[in-house]
Amino acid sequence: MIKKLWAQWDWFWFAPQSLLGLAYMRIMLCATLLYMNITRFYNLEFYTDSSWIPRVQAMKVMPELGRPLFMWMFWPDSMNFAMNLVLVIFLGLLTLGIGGRWLMWITWIINAGFLQRNYAVNFGADIIGALFLFYMSFTQSCERLSIKNLILPKTQFRQSDILSSAMIRMMQVQISVIYAYTGWEKLKGGSWWDGTALWSVLANPQMTTMDFSFLRHFPWVIPVIGYVTILFEIYFPAMVVWHRTRYICLMLGLSFHAGIGLFMGLMPFATVMVSTYFLFLDPQLLEKGTCLLLPKLRVKVRTSDT
Repeated sequence: MIKKLWAQWDWFWFAPQSLLGLAYMRIMLCATLLYMNITRFYNLEFYTDSSWIPRVQAMKVMPELGRPLFMWMFWPDSMNFAMNLVLVIFLGLLTLGIGGRWLMWITWIINAGFLQRNYAVNFGADIIGALFLFYMSFTQSCERLSIKNLILPKTQFRQSDILSSAMIRMMQVQISVIYAYTGWEKLKGGSWWDGTALWSVLANPQMTTMDFSFLRHFPWVIPVIGYVTILFEIYFPAMVVWHRTRYICLMLGLSFHAGIGLFMGLMPFATVMVSTYFLFLDPQLLEKGTCLLLPKLRVKVRTSDT
C-alpha cells in the first residue's frame, strides 16, 4: 500500500506532461504583462522617490510577515525607463517563445524589482502575474508554440522534464489555493452573507465601466451572483480535479472573469487568472485545436528522452 501511494505521489508531481497547455499559458500571461508594462511607461514616477509613497518607504506598505526576504530593486531611479524597456523587450520575446528559463528568470527579477518599488500602486494582476511568472521560470515554457516552430517546423516535441512537471502541478495547486482562500475569506464579511457585497461595487461608478443602477429593480440578481461566486471559489479545487465537473468549473471561471474584465475594467487580472486554465485542459483537445489553427505545427510528441 505504501509503495502504491508513493507511486501515485511520484506520478502526480513528476510524470511527463504535454507542454502545449503551458505554452498557451505563456502566451496569454506574458502578453498580458507586456501590455501592463507598456502602460507603465506613462506612470514611471510612481516607482521613484518622488512618488507619494517614496521607494524607501515602499516596504512598509506590506505587513511585516508579507515582506520579501530579498530585494530585487537594485537599479537607481534614473534607470527606470531603461529597465522597463528591457522588461518589455524580454516579455515580447517570451510571448513569441524566444528564450527559455534563463530569460524568464531575468524577466521575473526585473518585474519583481518594479513591484517592490511601490506595492501601493500594484493590483491583483501585477501580484498574481509575477507569481506565475516565477513558477514558469523553472519550466520549458518555450518548447511549444514558438515563433521558431513556425519558421522551422519540428516533426517531434519533447514532453516535460521533471522540474517542468513539478512546476505545472505547483501552478495548478496554486490557482486552486488562490480561489479557495478568497472564497473562504469572503465568508468573513457580513455583506457576503446578506447578499449586498456586489452591490457596493456595482453601484459605485468609479469601479465599473457602465451604469448598473437598473439592477435595483431586480434585487434577487445581486445575491444570486454573490452566492454563486462564493460557491465557485470555495469548490474550485474539488470541481477542477474531478473530470466530470472540470469543464463546467472552467466555464464558470471564464464567465466570472469575463464579467470582471468587461464590467469592472479589470481585463488584465482576468487574463492572468484565465491563463492558468490551459493547464487543466486535455492535451489531446489542445493538440486538435492547435492543428486546426496552425496546421504547420501538426507534430508528434517524443517521450523517449523524458
